[in-house]
Amino acid sequence: MRALIELLKVSSLLTVQDSGRPGYRKLGVPVSGFMDDYSARIANYLAGNPGNTPLLEFLLTGPTIRFNASAVFAVAGEVDVKLNGVPIEPWGSYWAKRGDVLEVGTLRSDLYGYIAFAGGVKCERLLGSCSAYPKANLGRPLKAGDRLSLGYAILAGREGRYLPPELRPDYSGNKREIRVVFGPNLEHFTEEGIETFLSSEYTVTPESDRMGYRLDGPAIEHSKAGADIVTEPLTPGAVQVPANGKPIVMMRDAQTTGGYAKIATVVSADLHLLAQSRPGTGVRFRAVGVEEAQEILRRREKTIEAIKSFLEGKMRAYKVKISGKEFTAFAGKVK
Repeated sequence: MRALIELLKVSSLLTVQDSGRPGYRKLGVPVSGFMDDYSARIANYLAGNPGNTPLLEFLLTGPTIRFNASAVFAVAGEVDVKLNGVPIEPWGSYWAKRGDVLEVGTLRSDLYGYIAFAGGVKCERLLGSCSAYPKANLGRPLKAGDRLSLGYAILAGREGRYLPPELRPDYSGNKREIRVVFGPNLEHFTEEGIETFLSSEYTVTPESDRMGYRLDGPAIEHSKAGADIVTEPLTPGAVQVPANGKPIVMMRDAQTTGGYAKIATVVSADLHLLAQSRPGTGVRFRAVGVEEAQEILRRREKTIEAIKSFLEGKMRAYKVKISGKEFTAFAGKVK
């Protein structure tokens, strides 16, 4: 394969990710994939790709890349971006020619950023996915000097897309409200423990990673059943509470089974909000029912599809004010 981009500088964790490898958890293989699927999918749409196309995910600080052939790229994240030393806006798609150098700086508020290329990053698909999970030798972190190939794509018409600020995900601020569905091991917690979980603010700790986010705050009280359970399946979003009473939220690289009682599961539509929470961010949990969680996900998916149509020029976006609050409305049809 012809190398189309070369990594000149890599300052932090940089991996190839796509939507992950579902269907292998029964074999002990985590799903992995985009930590923030919302931003990653938009990055792909900006580059004219399907949402699950492999791209580069960076932690906090982006890489410096040299193009060895023409390409169209997009950077998702609130970050300073330069092409040949000239500042350009993130959340837009640009044409790079051979010899051009892309510099991606440090994210201002979010934790994970994305760089998508028209045609996607080419790589060996392991168990149906390009997502790196180095702990099982499924891919590896990228380093300076690595050269990557891109998939074939007709570049004309892919550059010049732009997502205005009002349509971008907002990860500013140091507080998050994360919605959860209770269970499945509520009998392992007292009523006081459940109330503590819902009424307290927890802080994301530096020990957090792609496998799980460890939170610090008031201890959640277990019932006489204790903190341990017979090992059972574990899924991204599950909130485990070990004996110390401090919750651990499973993330995209979570192991497939666990032996700590689970008080709740983060709704799928909010997992990206937690993923983009830096150490020190305050987190509060709010309980919702299963049907409400499903409706929240449906609304989010409709929004993402509307953004895709907007970027493709099939819909228009308008600002509307209702009861003094501003909202974004789309005009047109989502396929």
